[in-house]
Amino acid sequence: MGHIEVELLIHEHAHKPITGEVLAVGRQHISPSPDEILAMMARHGVTPVRTDFEPDTLNTHHGEGEHPILDASLFRAMGNDTYFVADISPYEGADYIFDVCGEVPEELIGRFDFIIDGGSLDNVFDPLSMVRNMTKMLRPGGRMFIFAWSNGFPSAYVKITPDWIMDYCLVNEFADAKVYASRCDMPFDDPKLGQSVDLFHYHPYIDTPNGPVAEAAYVRVPGYGSTYCIAEKGVATTHHRMAVQKHYRGQDVEPYLTSAKRFHDSTQPAFSLPGAEVPDMPPISDQITVRPVARFGTPSTISLPDAIFRRLDQIGTDTRLARLEARLQAAEAGSRTSQLSDRVYEEAQRLSRQLYEYSVLAPGRSAASPMPRRFLSRARSALFRLAGK
Repeated sequence: MGHIEVELLIHEHAHKPITGEVLAVGRQHISPSPDEILAMMARHGVTPVRTDFEPDTLNTHHGEGEHPILDASLFRAMGNDTYFVADISPYEGADYIFDVCGEVPEELIGRFDFIIDGGSLDNVFDPLSMVRNMTKMLRPGGRMFIFAWSNGFPSAYVKITPDWIMDYCLVNEFADAKVYASRCDMPFDDPKLGQSVDLFHYHPYIDTPNGPVAEAAYVRVPGYGSTYCIAEKGVATTHHRMAVQKHYRGQDVEPYLTSAKRFHDSTQPAFSLPGAEVPDMPPISDQITVRPVARFGTPSTISLPDAIFRRLDQIGTDTRLARLEARLQAAEAGSRTSQLSDRVYEEAQRLSRQLYEYSVLAPGRSAASPMPRRFLSRARSALFRLAGK
């Protein structure tokens, strides 16, 4: 869960506390630091129940230099101690091991008050079955929080659009649903290319001169985008109904319109950043159903062509460094087996210096775009080892 997901969660908790039993589909990677989480809670008027955030010691969630907190700690800070994890395998210590797209254990049907999926939906082969199963596992009045890639991310099986998840909630008569779409200036907080994310609220209900309609979003997100959904299960909510896209429905607009009106009348507010004005944002849809609500971070000041050329240059640089490192490792392997000839030693020494110089001293390299630290670290370590020969 990145900063946006955590802040959406805290906003939801501020207006309707997350209580009871919570289930996560897979362990969640919590990116914000404890101080950042506490600042978010203060911004939304949430008083933390606990502030002793426990570190996440699993190395499956984070890279070198990252120190995320345990996912359960985030919910404990909001006063919830009944946090469980479901997963398809036991590799991260899940409480329940089963395929979330298959049969749900009987004891989990209608059990949970809050279910969170932080990025599994776009990585399963059957996302509809997964959403249906999440609905089955909710109690009436329970909520599910889903966020998934809608565009750009290469490793996702499928992309989840705002229309897809909203239509599921409409046709299955959820009590309430808030759906958001985001556009990333550039992914992964790359400082060369910008760090902003624009968030938009998709609200399907519109009053027109010819009467109310439930309109689509038709979001177009160049580059990287995500879909977020917070939906509440009602007494009449189903899970088996299949939605039909807006332009194929014909006159069969129920229950889309009824559900859209119910979402419109909800007392649960859409997300906003307290005290922050909504800046002018490039639209992601021509539909009036999609409106901007918040910007996170600062947008890039470089043009899209510049961004593309810089990224291509970065890919080429990383590839060259990877090849240099592979050759360096091969040379060092000779040293470990006591077969380090003068020629191999000289080659290793040359590659180490070349790697170091290319990482740090390459002409024309901007200080805003340094080489990855792992390359610099390997180069220095190799030089120190070789210097002691």
